Amino acid sequence: MENANSEPVNEVNQSEQNQEDQYITRQDIEHFIAQGIANAIPEIVAAVQKPAEPQLIPSKRIPEDNGSNSINGGGNHDYHDPQQAPLPKKMKAATPGCTYKEFLACKPAEFAGNEGATATLRWLEKTEAVIAISKCAEEDQVMYASNLFKEGALEWWNTVLQAKGRRMAYAMNWEEFKSLVERKFCPEYEKEQMANKFLSHRMIGVDCRGYTSTFFEYARVVPSLASPEPVLISCYIWGLIGEIRNIVKAARPRTIDDAVELANTLTDELVRTREEDRKKELAQKITQGFRVGNSNNKFKKKGTGQSSSPPFCRNCKKKHYGHCNIFCNFCKAKGHREEDCRRKTRVCYNCRETGHFQYECPKLAKPADSRAKTTEGTTKKNARAFQLTTQEAELIPDVIAGTFLDSGYVLST
Repeated sequence: MENANSEPVNEVNQSEQNQEDQYITRQDIEHFIAQGIANAIPEIVAAVQKPAEPQLIPSKRIPEDNGSNSINGGGNHDYHDPQQAPLPKKMKAATPGCTYKEFLACKPAEFAGNEGATATLRWLEKTEAVIAISKCAEEDQVMYASNLFKEGALEWWNTVLQAKGRRMAYAMNWEEFKSLVERKFCPEYEKEQMANKFLSHRMIGVDCRGYTSTFFEYARVVPSLASPEPVLISCYIWGLIGEIRNIVKAARPRTIDDAVELANTLTDELVRTREEDRKKELAQKITQGFRVGNSNNKFKKKGTGQSSSPPFCRNCKKKHYGHCNIFCNFCKAKGHREEDCRRKTRVCYNCRETGHFQYECPKLAKPADSRAKTTEGTTKKNARAFQLTTQEAELIPDVIAGTFLDSGYVLST
């Protein structure tokens, strides 16, 4: 009985031990995870360092009768290995485009719409360049470019969004958007004004580069007058100055670039020629001036310090350079000779008599009696001065002594 009861108990204990062996502990799980990560790290590093291959857009495969052209030997495969076979015509590399932040990193210019037709065309050209540099996707070009509007242009674009709807407006391609902007901000009357300026534009002076720049600005606004290229070349040559117009016309340039390059070269040569002629003319004037001045002078012999005769001096009646140092032997004064001395022959300019000067002339002297008489016939009394001491003033009763102000001064008597 005991053996019969003990056998089922042993079987139960053995089954429980087998179940415990089948359970996985937490340490085993952590060990498995660490081992898997360690095995996967080399593959991850190799995948990161490997250059990215272009993504392929799947397309429907055209069934072929001969399946031997496929890589795997059959015609039921839709994809080829890009490393073993060239790309089919219908499979293109994916171009994800750029984000709006990357688009703004190229620093596109804003547009207000109030600067005229020329500024509008310039903005469109600059925006096209930014789109090309940033590799903007076609579906994002209109949306990114329209966000550059401000002021009047922004108000107009909001009306376009309301009329067409945001989805339809952003679905336009770049050419449709460009045509829409030109119709709005390049009106016909302004194009007519630009056409008149284009036809009457002329080169001023020797500023060929400024003339060329303005010429092409007008040509972009009125392309109908600037096409085909032979017409554009003819209009450009007609506006040049006469000194180079005939030369450029005789050269018959085939392209507008050839005409512009030739005009700039001839203009630079004309500037150099004029500068050389001006210098030659100035040198001739200086040479002629020296010749005229030297023709009136007498040349001395070789070896002398002066090449011409000195000027004539009126004081000493001789020829010499510099200041005249002659002096009179009679009065010892400088500036005249003895025979020209006035003091030697004293002549009065009043009475024309000799022996005295005009200020000593007796005929100009007044009688002494007339000085003492006034105009009324009364004699003029001479003034007298009195001097009194303090003791004398105290003895005389009619003398008043005191202190008073006169014109701001303190006087004592």
